[in-house]
Amino acid sequence: MNELPQQLVNGLLLGSMYGLVAIGYTMVYGIVQLINFAHGEIFMTGGFGALTVWLILPSGTGVLLALPLMLIGAIIVATTIAIGAERFAYRPLRGGPRLAPLITAIGLSLALQQAVWAWYPGAKSARTFPEIPGGPFELGPVT
Repeated sequence: MNELPQQLVNGLLLGSMYGLVAIGYTMVYGIVQLINFAHGEIFMTGGFGALTVWLILPSGTGVLLALPLMLIGAIIVATTIAIGAERFAYRPLRGGPRLAPLITAIGLSLALQQAVWAWYPGAKSARTFPEIPGGPFELGPVT
């Protein structure tokens, strides 16, 4: 019975991330009529942007200061990638056949995956993110 609260929190957190990605897909399709298969990868680059900020911060930086800075780093990286993708990959194909932007979106998805895997130090190894001083936060049976 102690697993139920933890699994409820896990489900809420994972569902929130799925919801963010789903809202992004819906907004992009509603505005530009394009299924952007690279949307999840743009979400991923934001996570790596937050990780980069965390690794740059001096050790001992408080979580209340680190989290807003990490959020700003994630927003900057993801927005830069998204604007670049729209400007250089999707905008030139606006007047073309419907299949061309779709194939471009799949190619951009693969390119972003491989770019992060190849160039980001530590992308190939598991790490706790963020490593909170004092260990994980616990509220009763929920971590």
